Amino acid sequence: MSAFSRTALGRLETTALARLGIGSPFTIPSGIVTTTPTVLARIARDVSDIGFLTTKTISLEPRAGYREPVLHEYFPGCFVNAVGLANPGARAFLDAMRPLLPLSNRKPLVVSIMGASPEQFLKCARILEPIADVFELNLSCPHVKGAGQVIGSDPQAVQTIIRLLKEAVAKPIVAKLSPNLGDIPGMARLCRDAGADALTLINTVGPGIATDDDGNPILSNVTGGLSGAGVLPLGIRAVREAAAAVDIPIIACGGISTAKDLVAYLNAGAALFGIGSALAGMDTKKIAKYFSRLMADLDGNAETAEISKVASKRMSTTYARAKVLENRPMGDSMFRLRLEKGPECRPGQFFFLRLPEVGEKPFSPAQANPPVYLVREVGPFTRALKGLSRGDRLYMRGPYGKGFPDLRRSKGRLVLVGGGTGVAPIMMAASKWRESVVKSFAGFAKPVDEWFRRRLLETLPQCRIVVDREDEPGEVVRALAEDTRAYPEVYRGSSVFLCGPTAMMDAAVSVLRDVVPSRRIHLGREDIMRCGIGICGSCGAQSGLRSCVDGPVMPATSD
Repeated sequence: MSAFSRTALGRLETTALARLGIGSPFTIPSGIVTTTPTVLARIARDVSDIGFLTTKTISLEPRAGYREPVLHEYFPGCFVNAVGLANPGARAFLDAMRPLLPLSNRKPLVVSIMGASPEQFLKCARILEPIADVFELNLSCPHVKGAGQVIGSDPQAVQTIIRLLKEAVAKPIVAKLSPNLGDIPGMARLCRDAGADALTLINTVGPGIATDDDGNPILSNVTGGLSGAGVLPLGIRAVREAAAAVDIPIIACGGISTAKDLVAYLNAGAALFGIGSALAGMDTKKIAKYFSRLMADLDGNAETAEISKVASKRMSTTYARAKVLENRPMGDSMFRLRLEKGPECRPGQFFFLRLPEVGEKPFSPAQANPPVYLVREVGPFTRALKGLSRGDRLYMRGPYGKGFPDLRRSKGRLVLVGGGTGVAPIMMAASKWRESVVKSFAGFAKPVDEWFRRRLLETLPQCRIVVDREDEPGEVVRALAEDTRAYPEVYRGSSVFLCGPTAMMDAAVSVLRDVVPSRRIHLGREDIMRCGIGICGSCGAQSGLRSCVDGPVMPATSD
């Protein structure tokens, strides 16, 4: 254990947190990366230098949160976000989390909870007590009506909530406070006197507003909390003031990206540390490497540490204007959107398309330059896209994620299978590796028009185009199964790229595993993605990987 960790964890001695057995003073703050149970469990297992895990904020009842965009990097390393405390509700979270416990190496789990009243906090805590080692009270979210900072700025409400929970649940209580409070020392003392075992400082600052190049607010909620490198001085000040006022442990978070930042928080009086925005864009392996390097820097000289600053020349959510060249219907509520220009990308990577005041959604292109997207009308945003005409403008950002592996070096044979709009990246893969394609399949719920059918056959020679029987999906999997039985030798020597609905891909993998090694089956996942840079964690797969950064293309062997 490093001298830094010994000093930090030494501050937990004689406190209620000491008996938790925290082996490292690091966590990821609530609402960042580890926001789904499977991702929590995966990070606990794969990132050994994280000593305890923190959940997203859970409410008594489910919350849908805000629609996309929910996050924007407005300056290098600086973010504005408004997810809206989206969560499945206490009972659903309990049911999903319980089978994954205990976490790797029995790492403690801090469960963040919220409520619009003391009674809601109490009911939520009673439901989640079986899985919680600690409760963190969200008294600080700056952009949700009727909760968070609204509750946290009322001394009497804060006092009542802490006392209620201390009497009702046998778990340590941590109060998470806002930097926007005018009297942090006074609120810290009030929390301690009410029975809080520790404090978390700080939540996001603000709220603030980020705008695009045309002055339009980017977030769907318009306002959001500010986080990242820019709030570091505010966080250090808040921790310093609280540590001077109370002698209970402080979990510090806000702007940490380097060993130097950690030392500054330690000197201000913190005992534990949450690192969040600095992880933007990192896949799971990179997060593990980041924390490992951070520990190495702390063992050396934090002043001369080599770990990279979070700031970079290219911001992760920068939008570019795009003009519509063509918007063509193709049947089955599908349409083809062709734009004037866009960045290059690999087959399987994705972009977010955004319409101001409407929202944004991720799409994987069928063609990179000029960009071509296959879209199905399923809701308000895609309906708005369908209504665009030639010359209309929208915004795009990306590319994001990992695409399909390049087969040119191995000179391998390739089988392509797409379903619905998942045909788009399959078409792009066919264009890039045309000489490798030996089989191709495209399945649709309803017939597509003749023009699109011709385009498919031009791009995917000898493609087998199938349409589901009425009320009986899965025709493309049946066609694939039939072909694997007829030509097993072709499949044994091939790689397979799949993209489409999860049920379709799962069924296809079951068919293919008899003849194709799982490591050569690659899935272009269509999980719900909200930020694209791994921060919101909403795209966590069953494996605990996040589709937007660990994927969306993943081998069928992902564990």
